[in-house]
Amino acid sequence: MAAWRRTAGRRGPYVARAVAELRSWPALAVSDTRRGAVFAVRGTEIVRQTGAAEVQVRLTAPAIGRLGPYLDACDQVHPCADGAWVTVQVDAEPDLELLLALTSVAIKAHAP
Repeated sequence: MAAWRRTAGRRGPYVARAVAELRSWPALAVSDTRRGAVFAVRGTEIVRQTGAAEVQVRLTAPAIGRLGPYLDACDQVHPCADGAWVTVQVDAEPDLELLLALTSVAIKAHAP
């Protein structure tokens, strides 16, 4: 019996939809890496794929502080160790919309 192994190239349907949508955003520069697409604003990485249904968004610590009560109440968003990034679990349509909204916040936080 062969063991099934998830590869880095496999992405959930909502992550694939998010990547397709973000590729069309003019403020974002995209780089394709072994792990998936990485999006940057003015040379600063703000979105990266980390799993089949996970994406990390760099919001900045002040933005996370402002959104803290809302993010804490959301089961799909988890803080990362460095305090500037959050992980978003993208399993359904509302999660996709949340990811796109947080990406918009990240763009504003990193654009002059």
